[in-house]
Amino acid sequence: MSGAVTPRVPPSPRCAADCPDAGLRAVPDACDPARRHFLATTLAATVAAFLAACGDGNIGGVTGAESGGGGVTSSGPLVVVLADFPALAADGGIARVDGGGRRPIAVARLTAGTFRAFSMICPHAGYRPIAITGGGFECPNHGARFDAQGRWTGGQRASDLAEYGVTLDALAGTLTVG
Repeated sequence: MSGAVTPRVPPSPRCAADCPDAGLRAVPDACDPARRHFLATTLAATVAAFLAACGDGNIGGVTGAESGGGGVTSSGPLVVVLADFPALAADGGIARVDGGGRRPIAVARLTAGTFRAFSMICPHAGYRPIAITGGGFECPNHGARFDAQGRWTGGQRASDLAEYGVTLDALAGTLTVG
């Protein structure tokens, strides 16, 4: 059947102004409302899936105000339940903590009862998040490296990581940041 004919229908009034062909058009066409709806829905779902894959999903173990962006103290102190972060059970452990709409922070356990909390935003260029790597931190954007105490140790020159005050409640097993 070499002479197959494509059916032609008049353009719908909804997309007649958008179609370059004011006369009859072949089906399917870019002006077809069903195709536009499908493409818009598919694009929205793809973007949502991509954005969900970018996060690590780790918001467990965090309580406190959940609103607002900015720094850790922008919406009050952040309370971290230490048992929810296995990396903080041993000396030298570091865990990323995301608290609702807050910027990500890293909590480091230096020794038993000694914790420090740092911003995971690179002080050089504002790149986020800094990666936790083998007992320290590294900016994947430009290679600056920091030790577990937030001090710059190598790579592109940057200031030390911003630090937040912490208070340990050993009986409750919580750490209050900010």
